Amino acid sequence: MGFFDDIDFEEGSKRKNRDKEELIAALLRRGERAVPDLDMDAIDDIVNYLLEKNQHTKAISCIDSLLDYFPYSNEIWQRKAIIYDHKGDYKNALECFDKAINLNPSDEESLINKGITLDNSGLFTEAITSFDTVLNFAPNNIDALFNKGLVLEKCDRFEDAIECFDKIITLEPRHKDAYYELGYCFDYIDRLEDSLNSYDKHIEIVPFNYNAWYNKGVVLSRMGRYFHAIESYEMALSVNPKFGSAWYNKGNAYASLGILTRAIEDYKVALGFNRKDVYALFNLASAYEQMSSYKDAIDNFTKAISIDAAHYESYFGRGNCYYQLEDFNKALRDYDKAVELFRENAELWYAKADAEYNLGKIPESIYSYRKVLTLSPDYHQAALDLANTYIDIEKYEDADGLLIKLIGLNTAWAEPYYSKAKMYFLQAEVELGIKFIEMAFTINPEDRFEYDFETDWEKVMQFLIGRDN
Repeated sequence: MGFFDDIDFEEGSKRKNRDKEELIAALLRRGERAVPDLDMDAIDDIVNYLLEKNQHTKAISCIDSLLDYFPYSNEIWQRKAIIYDHKGDYKNALECFDKAINLNPSDEESLINKGITLDNSGLFTEAITSFDTVLNFAPNNIDALFNKGLVLEKCDRFEDAIECFDKIITLEPRHKDAYYELGYCFDYIDRLEDSLNSYDKHIEIVPFNYNAWYNKGVVLSRMGRYFHAIESYEMALSVNPKFGSAWYNKGNAYASLGILTRAIEDYKVALGFNRKDVYALFNLASAYEQMSSYKDAIDNFTKAISIDAAHYESYFGRGNCYYQLEDFNKALRDYDKAVELFRENAELWYAKADAEYNLGKIPESIYSYRKVLTLSPDYHQAALDLANTYIDIEKYEDADGLLIKLIGLNTAWAEPYYSKAKMYFLQAEVELGIKFIEMAFTINPEDRFEYDFETDWEKVMQFLIGRDN
């Protein structure tokens, strides 16, 4: 929020600018004749003119000239504070605000602007105190309520911020900015319907605010209402076609609906505005991956990695593409890098284990499967794969311990029974093998086929081994 938002500052003609320059020159010369010609509107006009030109030193010199004549004017001290704030010199700004407030302790404008400077300084608690000072004697001051709400948002005190914005709407039912901030607060605390209603009320007042349409789209996406979200993003883009984030999120909405070709189109448009957008590159690559266009996916994952070498998700995605192309060496190389970047991610270790298994690196795959289970003890598929790997290397006791646990956890899952059957058949314990394959068929009757193990043992074993893959 700017300090001079309510001042009607004209660019004006060359003549008006020349008049300003003459007044400024007179003030800098400490010209006594210039001072009587200036009221606060004229002073604000000059200050704005200099601030827009980033001539802070000259603006302060002009104010100092006025303070030579009016050292006890709290309004002039306040203007000097505002110049320092605009310059980013918050320490001097606060000192000037304090002088203005000492001259007029009930000056609401100085207290509010001091609060804004404290906010800019990151002194949020002190900023709230400054706004509360105003609200103690002017409880319906909308500027104090609004700026207090903004600071409360920064402190993640969203319920308190909502109280401020609600009170503003009670006082001024068409306060567009209060509705906008309510939309943000409600979204953050997952009151999505309230957020949606707030953005709708804001849009009723300001129908061409593309940021509001965009935020509405984000809320609708979070609600799973993707078609409506797409409509909101398209409204934002109709106002601002160069809004890259709206193209990106529209792509995400299409991807969530499984309309991948449209998602790809939107990601490409978003990348046209920012070719180094790692998230857009990653999502574009992921869309190609879902369409089995692995070469295009690999190209875009690689671009994302070239921009952010620590983006483990892109290494993982590219590794998955190489895995699907059965280039297990390249897949493992990417999985290793992903694990190096994020060692506590069970999914990465699981992919690494599968690649190692396919490369015949059995001890390494066993280590990786066990790491998965350390990080995620309920990862039952990883436990099953580890058990099957133990069976492959004839560590039947280790395999059996895992399979017994899996069967005990989920009696309606047939796969551990099939693995037990295979393990017993490999140990020539045919009766136990038949027992467990029949138990599996009971759970999955659609798998059943007729067999005579003495004559069809090879067929049975091929069926069981095939389930590992």
